[in-house]
Amino acid sequence: MATPPLPCIVFHTTTSGGRGCTAPPTKRTAHPCEAIEALLSKRNWATEQGWMLAWDPETCATFLWDPQDPEDGRIALPPMKEPPSLGSECVLSGDPASPGGCTVVFAEIEDTVLWYCHTGSAAAEWVQYRYYLGGKKIVLGEYRKWVKTYIHGLVPCRGKFYYLVFKDEYGVLEFSPEPVLSTMKSKGLKYTHPSSGNKELMHAAAFLLDLDGDLHTVRAFFGDMAADTGDMMKVIDVAVYKVGLAGSRSVRVGNIGDRAILATSSGRPAGWCPAAELGLPPNSMHWMCPFDECLRVFDIGANTQKLQEARNTKVSRSYLANHFGCFLCIVTRQ
Repeated sequence: MATPPLPCIVFHTTTSGGRGCTAPPTKRTAHPCEAIEALLSKRNWATEQGWMLAWDPETCATFLWDPQDPEDGRIALPPMKEPPSLGSECVLSGDPASPGGCTVVFAEIEDTVLWYCHTGSAAAEWVQYRYYLGGKKIVLGEYRKWVKTYIHGLVPCRGKFYYLVFKDEYGVLEFSPEPVLSTMKSKGLKYTHPSSGNKELMHAAAFLLDLDGDLHTVRAFFGDMAADTGDMMKVIDVAVYKVGLAGSRSVRVGNIGDRAILATSSGRPAGWCPAAELGLPPNSMHWMCPFDECLRVFDIGANTQKLQEARNTKVSRSYLANHFGCFLCIVTRQ
């Protein structure tokens, strides 16, 4: 299932505090957050497909709701006694409004736990699944650290869920109907190394997304991590690849058409929206880099970038990334 255009969450801050509203990309109608009951009294998670998932602390009820139709666009889900943590990722395998429903998955943040339910089942329920994937040793120059492997950044594509493990290795989650975990490697990705030529100092931000039913990865390569260069936070290349599945090679894509990719924290899923309709440049990526206070706008074809400062905002960028990572988040000031 190709990812649909994403809704937009706009945070408007004033001297008296912050306010927010949701707006679909194809309409100019805004819904003030204080008028949306599900945002005020429920715990919420955003999904890549544009739906929000809400949990009611009083009744333990869960449901999906559409930001474009907050009151009537709802789909009931099974009750859940204890919800996942607020920073957990929530993803859908497909359209929850379709006759067969879909699979809803939560991936706990920094914990080896998945929650899932099959909405098309006659006796749907939330199931907790614990996994162990070991870990990996991170080596960056003299830096050494063993890091436990967690599932995060799940992206649905062709009936399966994918997430980035390391460089050209991807995790695969599928249901039959219980969870089945595996890994796959894809050849063909070329890495842009820093000017020093030291491959150990190469570092990049990575994102996965679904474009037209095909899994893609976006890599933003940084400059040299050597202390005397000053290029550690400089983006030297941005590459979009169609990921090779079933043994095929990954291919670099120079044109994604009239689309703008939206990305937040590395490892989290990216999304896209129609560019011309929203007044955004086509064939572009918009990314709030975690290392500075700038929104980076990349021209994928020309491989150039523009920086827009976003300093002195009252809404935490880490909060936006953790809780609304798959939406385009805009902060305005008065």
